[in-house]
Amino acid sequence: MNNYLLIGVGAMLGALLRFLISLGTMSLAVPFFTGTLLVNVAGALLIGFLVAKELAPGKYGFWIKGFLGSFTTFSLLSYEMYLLLSYGDILVFIIYLAINLFLGLISVFLGFTLGGKKLNA
Repeated sequence: MNNYLLIGVGAMLGALLRFLISLGTMSLAVPFFTGTLLVNVAGALLIGFLVAKELAPGKYGFWIKGFLGSFTTFSLLSYEMYLLLSYGDILVFIIYLAINLFLGLISVFLGFTLGGKKLNA
């Protein structure tokens, strides 16, 4: 299968799963933008794990560029943080930003560890 098609199929599946997770968390009426947080943490964990596994080019394109590229939502995260600032909710903005960044970093580290790699020091 051509690399562009693999990336496209991965992107379609990542976006669909992202949408379904968003619907699911909205129906639970949980605090913050939990869908975005969940997706960003899961995406960070997965990208750490998959990069550590040194995927073949076709699989790399499908999973990293396609699936995770559309599954994770940094642009949506940025917009949600902008909304919190525009509402004047500075404390929630700081907490939400810190949680996303901290859990994202920890998840990439955990993904690398689960994938059998150590940090390059």
